[in-house]
Amino acid sequence: MEYQEILYQVDGAVATITLNRPEALNALTRTMRRELLDALERVAQDRQIRALLITGAGRAFCVGQDVRELADYYEQNGPELGRVVDEEYIPIVRRLRSLPKPCVVLVNGAAVGGGLALVLAADFRILHTKSNLSPVFVKVGLAPDTAVSFLLSRAIGHARATSLTLRGGTLTPEEAVACGLAAKVNSSMEEAWEEAHALLAELSAGPTRAYAEIRRLYDLAAAHSLEETLQFEREAQDRLAHTGDHQEAVAAFLEKRQPKFSGQ
Repeated sequence: MEYQEILYQVDGAVATITLNRPEALNALTRTMRRELLDALERVAQDRQIRALLITGAGRAFCVGQDVRELADYYEQNGPELGRVVDEEYIPIVRRLRSLPKPCVVLVNGAAVGGGLALVLAADFRILHTKSNLSPVFVKVGLAPDTAVSFLLSRAIGHARATSLTLRGGTLTPEEAVACGLAAKVNSSMEEAWEEAHALLAELSAGPTRAYAEIRRLYDLAAAHSLEETLQFEREAQDRLAHTGDHQEAVAAFLEKRQPKFSGQ
């Protein structure tokens, strides 16, 4: 697929997806959603890629659904928004959460609605002073979708997520750090990129299959009992014990050296 509204680049073991409608603050169109899902699938299937970065072009990360396109859709199909969510939004968050490699999001500005969903679904969030996160759905008469209610409540707590969403409020970067959503607020985009590159270098040299199991276990633990989670953990350890990276780590320990992970 040739992309029109995103950029897709691979540098070594790191893939970068850039939402690329800066003139529209990277609002999500049908084209962008399809391209984003296709790019995520490429990342998942390419064994050479061991970490993913998602960011936005221009002064915003993503302001959510393109409302002009939505109005046109309503004229042709009626207000069948559930079908759009089911066919075009849910597959993105499912693919992102099931990605077998870690994901970093560099939030270069506003992350609103569906854009916030992408930020919450990532493993690491890099912020700077102009980043802001907002579940703004209520301001257009809607409720959260794309797993925002699930992910936001687990990230910042039920009460805070509910009050923030009911009012269509905004988390400043400082508040996001205080909630544990990010490690720090960078003073500039240059500093944010430095943090992102250092983190991606670490992740792309790590035990990729262990990362995949870690992501999976935490998602499973959020919806299962202790006994069920214990079994999931046991099965994960059994799978990982057979990997080349675990065997390399054991050999490195015995040889008193740092392991060199291959991602296998």
